[in-house]
Amino acid sequence: MKPKARYTARYGQTAPLLLPPDLKTLGTIEFTLSDFKALDAWLAEEGWPAERMDAAMLEGYLVALLVWPIQLSPGAWLPAIWGIRGWKVAAKIATRESYDRFLGLVIGLMQELERRLTDIPRAPTFVLNEECALLSTRYFAAAAWSTGFIAALEFNANGLGSRSELSRTALENIVAVASLRSKEPSAMSRVATELRVSVGTLMDERPARGAARIPRVPLAAA
Repeated sequence: MKPKARYTARYGQTAPLLLPPDLKTLGTIEFTLSDFKALDAWLAEEGWPAERMDAAMLEGYLVALLVWPIQLSPGAWLPAIWGIRGWKVAAKIATRESYDRFLGLVIGLMQELERRLTDIPRAPTFVLNEECALLSTRYFAAAAWSTGFIAALEFNANGLGSRSELSRTALENIVAVASLRSKEPSAMSRVATELRVSVGTLMDERPARGAARIPRVPLAAA
């Protein structure tokens, strides 16, 4: 049975067929601080699967996809964001309108992260900006960020052998942050600075644009 027929049989004629996006056809998506706050607020709402990512985890996850050599089938990186294994869309965003809007925000964030990470000098990401206040994060934001970063590496950690000792140390530093718990306001500032330095090290050794990676950025030129 074809995918569309299976979907119709299970959900009825009016249910939309929600497929992974083709990143190569999207073009540039403008993404602002207001968009990030909207995405954070959406992820803070009720109705998501228990394993959904919060905004800090999501940013760390996307940064890892950008700086590490990971090759995935189209859309394979998306369900982990809303907390589901395999290709299935969470009920929270199972309408065409909400699905398209959510993907627009996620992919817009990805593009904006690429722009910030490749700027000279590099601009801080939203969560690692030290002053970022989040609604969706359930514990220490830096630890959530690192947990998201690690989640992306679980797809494929190959490539560690080709990195320098400096990059290996940077990765170890990011992993170590995942276990931290702190409510002190000053803690985020210190740890965010350390994470930015580690990410910068990994970016400096990121594979050339011709390497097989997902996602390729800027997406408009993929």
